[in-house]
Amino acid sequence: MPDDTLPSAPPMRYGGAPITDAEALASHRRVQAARGLPIPDELPAHDARIVQTAHRFPPRLLARVRARAEMEGVTVTDVLRDALEAYAAASPGSRVTYPTPKRR
Repeated sequence: MPDDTLPSAPPMRYGGAPITDAEALASHRRVQAARGLPIPDELPAHDARIVQTAHRFPPRLLARVRARAEMEGVTVTDVLRDALEAYAAASPGSRVTYPTPKRR
């Protein structure tokens, strides 16, 4: 599908099912096209190589997250992955609930 035929972002929908693979793929395609990267025909595989990303957090929040993660014996990456998985699994517009920390 050429770049100019990629659909725009869908309108917000509240409730219902979590984001579908088709919705995730459409978003992934828009991001890749905007970055001038190849536009994929499918989502990355479940066992695809982990991608390193950069995000901005308030320093005080990050210090508190690091302290709690250290206390619980997990990494900040583990905390963020769990939070993002819970967010992605929830219905759009819903309040996200997080799993109880795992002991390591």
